Amino acid sequence: MFKMMAVMCILVWPDDSMQSKLECTTYYESDKRTFLTVESCETAALKKLEMTLAGMDSYGADYKSITVGCEGGDES
Repeated sequence: MFKMMAVMCILVWPDDSMQSKLECTTYYESDKRTFLTVESCETAALKKLEMTLAGMDSYGADYKSITVGCEGGDES
């Protein structure tokens, strides 16, 4: 089974510093949806990326990078 994941990197400005810092966080689907093939997972991940980018653009959110993909493939 495969599951979607995204790594989102944004610039943050810690309270104790005047310099920005790149902070990256890994996200997974909250419904824990899984896919039988990596191809079906990657297709869903790309659709999710398009929706996420559209939402971020509409809110004017600033991000450095977003990487989507799939992980898994074992029976765990």
